[in-house]
Amino acid sequence: MKSYRKRKKRSDDQLSQLQLQCELAIQAPGGVSKVLHLIEGASDDDIKLLNEALYSPLVGCIFRLGKNTTRNGNSTQSQLQLDELIEVCYRRNLSVHSGATFGECFHRPIIVAAYYGYYSAVRLLLQQGALPDLRDGDGKNAFYAAFQNPTGRNTLRECDKQVADTLWDMGAVTCDLGEWRKMNQSQFGCVSYSNYGSAGGSSPHRSVMYQSLNNKCLQTMKCMVEKGSVITDEDFLKITKCKLLKRFLSMVHVWNHPQVYRSLVKSQLKHFNA
Repeated sequence: MKSYRKRKKRSDDQLSQLQLQCELAIQAPGGVSKVLHLIEGASDDDIKLLNEALYSPLVGCIFRLGKNTTRNGNSTQSQLQLDELIEVCYRRNLSVHSGATFGECFHRPIIVAAYYGYYSAVRLLLQQGALPDLRDGDGKNAFYAAFQNPTGRNTLRECDKQVADTLWDMGAVTCDLGEWRKMNQSQFGCVSYSNYGSAGGSSPHRSVMYQSLNNKCLQTMKCMVEKGSVITDEDFLKITKCKLLKRFLSMVHVWNHPQVYRSLVKSQLKHFNA
């Protein structure tokens, strides 16, 4: 998968005036509203410079709003603010594939929105043409980020589940590997495969299903299986290698879901017949 971890940082004298204004506005009180007015009032040439720099102020604004996220989700006001900004950026022809670099990583609006549980923002961005399987600098796509609860790894918030449901409902995710390969041949990044993990970062190649086990999050496991995801051979090898089989079986026992048993048995047979 394409990674942006090594994207070069630009010095201040290389940044456009509008980008500098946006970055300063994001840090100021009322930052999201200020950015909205800046984008609305910008010239077409300024917007073109932002697109050439692959810069989107949406990333910084979502991070700013996401600081106030809680275990109960996000406020209605912050969701409306973000949705309005996304609409303005779209009307001004800002690219939905642009992003911003924070620290060592290049971040994309749809991935950051998915991480913080902004499901209506994810829907808007998909409608505007954002590609769900493009990765950020840490190797994550929007589907993977949706299950990385920023308030606690062992719970699945309702807003995070709604992000995942939005991605499924809009055809941005599939559990069919053949379909994923076929669709991404015609347009790279257009669909996510639910059984893949991140392509890099702190937990490379760990699937959402495996992460749900590692984080003891039964809600995520249930969500994945109900959507048709399975325990892959790779997941099973990691489960046995990391000595997590007992934990996995105890979680399945509490849930008592036959599909999980079938998936596990299938993985075991493939593994031992290899």
